[in-house]
Amino acid sequence: MDQRCLVLSGRLLDGQDAASVQTRLASAFGMEMTGFRERVFERAPLIIRRGLDEATAEAQAAQLRGMGVEADVLPDSDRLAWLRRGGQIRGPLPEDALGRYAEPGDQWCHDGGQTWFDWSPTVAHEVPPLPEGDPDLAASMDVEPPPLPAVPTLPLPPPAPAVKSPMSTAAIVALLFGLLALFYRPLSPVAILLAITTLVYLYRRPLLRGRAFAVAALVLGGVAFAMWMQRPAMPVAQPYVPRPLKPLTAGTEEAREAPTQCAAKAAAPKNDEDRFLLTGQRLLTGRAQRKGDTYVAEAAVSVNAECQPNALQLYVFRHGVFIGPALSTAASLATTRLSDFDLTDDQHLRVTLAQCSDKPDDCAATSVKQIAVMPGGGGWTLGEIK
Repeated sequence: MDQRCLVLSGRLLDGQDAASVQTRLASAFGMEMTGFRERVFERAPLIIRRGLDEATAEAQAAQLRGMGVEADVLPDSDRLAWLRRGGQIRGPLPEDALGRYAEPGDQWCHDGGQTWFDWSPTVAHEVPPLPEGDPDLAASMDVEPPPLPAVPTLPLPPPAPAVKSPMSTAAIVALLFGLLALFYRPLSPVAILLAITTLVYLYRRPLLRGRAFAVAALVLGGVAFAMWMQRPAMPVAQPYVPRPLKPLTAGTEEAREAPTQCAAKAAAPKNDEDRFLLTGQRLLTGRAQRKGDTYVAEAAVSVNAECQPNALQLYVFRHGVFIGPALSTAASLATTRLSDFDLTDDQHLRVTLAQCSDKPDDCAATSVKQIAVMPGGGGWTLGEIK
């Protein structure tokens, strides 16, 4: 198969700037500008690639021309030659191509030879023989030219950069809607619909970019929609049932007077809601929470002879008005201990109960009740969230 070589002539194409062309070529060859200028451009014309098939050589020549410089594809040959122009060694070149690149005043030399000849287009490849026995003539010729620089080993120029197709504006908008839906979840159906529409739009326009953005928008919209649909279950509205306070009771017969005696040992009231509980002879424990318009206080509903609570209850107020006890049955310390309670917001109360065994201090097992404060018929009421 015929081999081709790629020759860089060093001539610029019309309308090209030398500095810009050299910068592009140096970057393509992976060389510093100074080294590229000395090793390549100032030695042009020269062979930069050999042993190429015709298609590869033409493709690489087209890349070089696209950078603004003249490049030729010539038959590869073992007969090479060098040019000397203005004291600068140039080449190597195919010897048969001297007529294409040599200029008047140039000298040329066979590759590996030591004699330089003046360039003459009519006798380009006829080396005049030296007369035997004429030392003066031999001395007048350069029999020892300066060492020729080695041919640089240059990497294959990279393909000319392809022009990127434009980005789809619809894909960017769809992605923004997907991100927005994560923060405002009612927008998630719109985000999903917009992402699907964008994917269909891009499917019919393969030159547009942005499919990854549209897929990401679809995923974000789906996540936002799933989070939106997993809203906490709302308790079923229950009819308002008044729960009046019942008088405090003592645990034993001899402790009938204990509520009056224990009042001095209980926590002092802090607000009108606490004072209301005292009217029902409740003993405050001091634990209470307020969130917005809702107030919850813990109080004893039963005490023993030592003024220690036998059972505890949580009392809920809304806008300063008593709604009722949070627990249907007061937490007896003998079987169920009221471990903790928390107003997560002004309409939701979380109560933690510890189930106790026969031993007084063994209350490891726990249960959690979710109580909702909600409007009911005739006023606010309490309901347990199942």
